[in-house]
Amino acid sequence: MVICRQLMELDVFKNVELIAGKKGLDKEVTWVYAKQTKNITPWVYGGEFLLVSGYEYAMGEEELLQLIEEAAMNNLSGILVEGGINFKEIPDRVIKKADEEGIPLFFVKGVISFLDVTRDIIALIMERKYLAKRNTSLLDQLLNSPSLSQKEIDQLLYGMGIPPDSYFLVAVFSISDNIEENKDERNRVDRMISFSRNLQKHVDEVFVELELKELSRLRLESVDYLIYADNEKDLLAIAEKFKKIRKRICIEEDNSDVYLSFSSIIHDNKNIINGFNEAHFTRSLLQRGLFPDRVKSFSDIGSYQMIFHIEDRGKLINFRDKYLKELYEIDKERSSQLLETLREYLINDGNILQTSKKLYIHRNTLQYRMDRIKEILNVDISDFNIKRDLLNAFMILDIFPFS
Repeated sequence: MVICRQLMELDVFKNVELIAGKKGLDKEVTWVYAKQTKNITPWVYGGEFLLVSGYEYAMGEEELLQLIEEAAMNNLSGILVEGGINFKEIPDRVIKKADEEGIPLFFVKGVISFLDVTRDIIALIMERKYLAKRNTSLLDQLLNSPSLSQKEIDQLLYGMGIPPDSYFLVAVFSISDNIEENKDERNRVDRMISFSRNLQKHVDEVFVELELKELSRLRLESVDYLIYADNEKDLLAIAEKFKKIRKRICIEEDNSDVYLSFSSIIHDNKNIINGFNEAHFTRSLLQRGLFPDRVKSFSDIGSYQMIFHIEDRGKLINFRDKYLKELYEIDKERSSQLLETLREYLINDGNILQTSKKLYIHRNTLQYRMDRIKEILNVDISDFNIKRDLLNAFMILDIFPFS
C-alpha cells in the first residue's frame, strides 16, 4: 500500500510543497488521475491522486473550492496543483477548505511534468503490489505442503527445474527488532523493503553464479530463502556465501544488527515447512539476545530444540510456573531480583564468589538472597535434578516470558 505521505519522498516532489490537509496524509493512493473535465466524479473510483494543470482554462479559486469538495466526496487521496499561469499562490480559502476536508493539497510554482509525476507514483504503487504478490510464489505453495501430496510437491519442484531429491536449507535474514521504530507498521514495512532491496542485490549474484532458481519471500519481520543443492557439501557452501553477504549488509546498513538463521538440513522435501519453522524459531532466539552470535543454525541451539519439539505450550508454561512463578511475583511486588540472582547462581554452578561479582553485590547479600530463594522454593538447589529442572524452567522463560 502507498500512502500520500510517501509521495513527498519521491525525487519528482522535491520542489512540491504541502500547503494543506496534513491530517489526510495517511490516505491510500490507488492511482494517478490528471484532471481533464470540469467535474471529476464520473471518472474516479476513490483513492486517486489528482493532478491539476496551471494552464487549464477557467480554473480559479471557486473551481478549486468545488474540486476539493468533489475530492472529499469521492475519497481522493490528494491533489497536486501546478502553478502555471493560473496560480502564483493558492488562495487562503482553498487552503482552509482543504484543511477542513482533510484533503492533502500540494502546490508547485511554475511547471511540473505530469508525465514524470504519474510515472514515479505508479512505479511506487506497482512496486508495492509486486512485493505483495511475491508472497503467493512457489515458496508459499510449498509451505502449504501439509495439504499437498508427495506427488504434488515433486511436481511443483520439477516445474521450477529443481530435482525433488535435492538437499534443502532454509535461510532467514532479519534485522534488529527496534520496538520504538516498529510501533508504526508503515515504518516496519518501509524498513524491511529497504533492507530487502539491498539484500537482493547480493543474493542475486549467488543464484546467478550457481545457476540456481531463487525461492524467496518477503515478510514483515524477515526475508526468507529456500536454498538447495545436490549434496550437503554444496549446500553448506551456499550457506557460507550467505554468511558473507550478512557481513557486507551489516556494513551497508550502518552496522545495524542483521541476523541470519538456518534450519537443519532437509532431504525429505515434505519437511520443508518444518524447516521454515526451525529457522524462524532460531531467529526468535537470536533477536531475544539469547546467544552472543548473530548467525545460528537450528542444529546449534542446544536444549532449546526440546522446546521447539514440544507442541503443548500449556505444559511448558506449567513447568515454568512450578519453579519460577512465585519468585516472579515477589520480584514484581518488591523489586527483590530473586529471579536474576537464581539464574546467575545456576549459570556459575553455585559459585558464590563468581555469582556475586557478576551481580555486582556483596557475597553476604547474595547468600541472603539464596537463603530466601531456597525457603520460597522449598527445594535443595544443590541437588543435580533440581538444578536441571530450574535451568529448564529458565530456558522456557526465555521463550515464554511472564506477561
